[in-house]
Amino acid sequence: MKKTISKLNHRFHRLLRCMMVIGLLCFAPIVSYAQSASESYNKGVTLMNKGDYQEAIASFKASMAINKSAANVKKCKAQIAKCNRLAKKKKNGDDDDSKTSTPSKQLTLSTYNLAFEVGEDTKLVGVETLPESSDWMANVASEHESWCKLGKSMDGKNLQVTCLANSSTLSRQTGITVIYDQVTRFIKLTQKGIKPHIDATKADVKINKRKGGTQKVGISCNSDTLYSDNKNWELTKFPDWCDVTVTSGNEITIKAEALGKNDPDFKSGRTGYIRIESQNEEFIIRVEQK
Repeated sequence: MKKTISKLNHRFHRLLRCMMVIGLLCFAPIVSYAQSASESYNKGVTLMNKGDYQEAIASFKASMAINKSAANVKKCKAQIAKCNRLAKKKKNGDDDDSKTSTPSKQLTLSTYNLAFEVGEDTKLVGVETLPESSDWMANVASEHESWCKLGKSMDGKNLQVTCLANSSTLSRQTGITVIYDQVTRFIKLTQKGIKPHIDATKADVKINKRKGGTQKVGISCNSDTLYSDNKNWELTKFPDWCDVTVTSGNEITIKAEALGKNDPDFKSGRTGYIRIESQNEEFIIRVEQK
């Protein structure tokens, strides 16, 4: 009985060993199959990164031939398409990745336009660099340094821009250049001017209709715009029956001849208006002859 059991155990172990050998022989090709497809794919990636695009394409095709699964075919075709694009760029002399990739150092500003009112004021412009650094600089055109002042915050994350009060009626502008390494950004700055004002010593001028006469009117204007004769204002309208001339200094002379008894305006008299302008501002003088 014991001998019979011993023989059965021996046969069972022999059968088990045979099954294990057969299993290994059957599984080995599958492992080899998967490894070969993966190795071909990885080789293709390595070759592509080296710029050997045609050899890389051959490796990807070899991987698809070994492993025809949808997932493997899809990723191999995507890499083949990428190889073709890169090969085309290389052929056209445009294979320098620096032309399309993000530069290693970046500079970003919170705004690229600054608008100031007439009075003195300070505004902050956020400055962000990559990699993070306070080693950036800013400058303004030398001819504008007298009224536009620049500074840097203690943490180096803000540009301080101060504009002094503008006493001119003309708006002014300048440009600020911010530089980090070889990256440059530009800020456009504008500041309003004071409101132009024009006035006269008389708003109403009366001239006798029987005798005629001459009246002088002084003109004051704060405009920084110059017109003819270096005046900062100009005469744009006056009645055709009176003579208006610009005399020396800021003054005009208004002259009207006497009305004859046969003149159609003798009975009722006549009225006209003189207009003086500067920078879209105007002053009207009423001239009356009665």
